[in-house]
Amino acid sequence: MKVAAVGDIHAPLFLDSFRKSLNDFLKLEGEVALFLIAGDIIEGKRLDQLKDVNILLDKVKTPIYACFGNNEYQDNISIISESLPNVHFLDDEHAELNLDSKKVYLVGSRGILDQPTYWQKKNWPEITDIYRNRALRLKQIAEAGRADYKILLIHYPPTYSIIEGENPRFLSNIGSKKLETLVEMFDLVITAHAHKGKKYSEVKGVPIYNVSLPLTGKITIIDLEKKGGLDRFFLL
Repeated sequence: MKVAAVGDIHAPLFLDSFRKSLNDFLKLEGEVALFLIAGDIIEGKRLDQLKDVNILLDKVKTPIYACFGNNEYQDNISIISESLPNVHFLDDEHAELNLDSKKVYLVGSRGILDQPTYWQKKNWPEITDIYRNRALRLKQIAEAGRADYKILLIHYPPTYSIIEGENPRFLSNIGSKKLETLVEMFDLVITAHAHKGKKYSEVKGVPIYNVSLPLTGKITIIDLEKKGGLDRFFLL
């Protein structure tokens, strides 16, 4: 079973790159069972970009699931979801899917940061409690899942190992090593957010793919039937 994944389109910033890669994806779409988006579809308040994004995603017939990123502001969640009707958003939620005769338990979340950013602490005073409660909820959701494949789709990287290449002073503001125990409960992790991180890492044998478009330049295709490592995926 193959999965396509991308994140950090940040429309309009990387929309052209996404458009080009999507055209390549559509040529082999029949080989892919699931299309995942790891957040930051648009850049900040650029809700005007949703129309152009929707035109592109409407071409995709493969089921599309996404999590929100830090650029999908909470106040805009409803507008974003309604503007992209072809996308199933998971916000600290799960979906149980039957794909290619396999049961898939998919969990989607923004994730957490070990240290909230300065902006978050200033404008969102309850953010520490939100992150703590989210981590607990994700653990509960993960524990309940039974499937051939358990997949975690999460915007903020749930380990520092995948964000090597970013400024080491700010790793705690980019991802969370506290969630490495959560990673161990899955068969596959898809993340983004780290534009200068690594494309691949593992936590106790669990593969983690950073599908950030500014990093990869293209949509990532992952073959779940292969054993793992870099041989398991390719870029369109």
